[in-house]
Amino acid sequence: MGLTRSLTAGASSLRAHQRRLDIIANNIANSNTIGYKSSRANFVDQISQIMNTGKVPDSNATGSGSGGINPIQFGLGVRLGSIQMDMSQGILESTNRPLDLALQGDGFFVYKLNGRELYSRAGALALDRDGNLIDPSSGAYIQGYNLSVDTTGRIQKNSSGINELRGQMENIKISPNIISPPRQTQNISISGNLSSNMNEGDERRTSINIYDNQGGIHNLTLIFTKTANPNEFTINAELGGNSVPLSTTTITFNADGSLNSPLTLSINASDLNTAVGAELFDATTPKNLTIKLADPINILSGLTQYASDSSATAISQDGYQSGTLNSLYVDNTGKIWGSFTNGQTELLGQVVIAKFTNQEGLKKEGGNFYSVTPNSGLANIGTAGEIFPTTLIISSALEESNVELTREFTDMISTQRAFEAAARTITVSDQMLAEVNLLKR
Repeated sequence: MGLTRSLTAGASSLRAHQRRLDIIANNIANSNTIGYKSSRANFVDQISQIMNTGKVPDSNATGSGSGGINPIQFGLGVRLGSIQMDMSQGILESTNRPLDLALQGDGFFVYKLNGRELYSRAGALALDRDGNLIDPSSGAYIQGYNLSVDTTGRIQKNSSGINELRGQMENIKISPNIISPPRQTQNISISGNLSSNMNEGDERRTSINIYDNQGGIHNLTLIFTKTANPNEFTINAELGGNSVPLSTTTITFNADGSLNSPLTLSINASDLNTAVGAELFDATTPKNLTIKLADPINILSGLTQYASDSSATAISQDGYQSGTLNSLYVDNTGKIWGSFTNGQTELLGQVVIAKFTNQEGLKKEGGNFYSVTPNSGLANIGTAGEIFPTTLIISSALEESNVELTREFTDMISTQRAFEAAARTITVSDQMLAEVNLLKR
């Protein structure tokens, strides 16, 4: 009977709009889920029943005959064609928590859960008791690069003194017992004035604490003494009250008060050991001590000899003691930096990200996770701001859901009206069938 077509079409509309309402409800439910990406339903019409395929125009040169006729076809309703994810950027919300990470741009954090690789836009991370960086809701390990260590477990450093990373993706682990090792002092800078009004034998003393190879503190004193010669001083050094030989003991100035020579002095590490009576300074490498009196590019930034009061002072040195981990922060490239109690900042790891040719083709796994599908393509692994310059990792922030409630409620209203209209189609079709059944009376 022909009326069954309208019943079928109405029923298909009810099914399709119920599924659309399911999607809308899920979007609204996840409007506060970090990193959530909304979805939408795309409808397509059902196959049509062809009653007549139509015909081509039938005319001759005189214009007689008939024109073309279009097909006669009845639609059989609607169906859900696809569910499409909206992967647009969500708003970034500041949290003031260093291990909260958000992605600005395309890409996903990479996690591993029970040996399975998963992907997520959610970056609310935490440290477990062993120092693993994890997703606290599932325990999944976030993936990245750890520090490179030698066979003895010592952290390897590059030529700039920065910790090196092992370029192998694995669970990021930051040991809670990690130590920033001490650094032996190798450079001291001196700045200030030696008064040109000083008399022969007048002294200017300055002291600074330096560090040995184990982080021990020693007091180094430098003594400037005016000689009988114009624009000339001698310099001597004492470590813990014991004399230490310098590479040069005479300093001369130009007539304008600028330093003539030398610009730097040095103390052998072995002589430092002699002064303290123990092998505390590394004299094997060796790590000798350099004292900079002036910068050749900016000569007046160092020692001067003017008529003003003497102010020559040891202003800085590059050694430090060992330190324990105090806090963590993450930069825009995903590098994890640790601040230590000795005032140093050390590189401790790096978070990687993944990109896909078709990110809308990923499969939702629940728990804010996605997995690959045949149509998403395989993950392309790299680092934010470096391998993927258009994507940055923002620390102390989380990406909010990209659900727009205004649009969802609008879609809910239109879905409800369409559902009601389809239901009315079924009701009217039923009434018409009832009328047909009454014809026999």
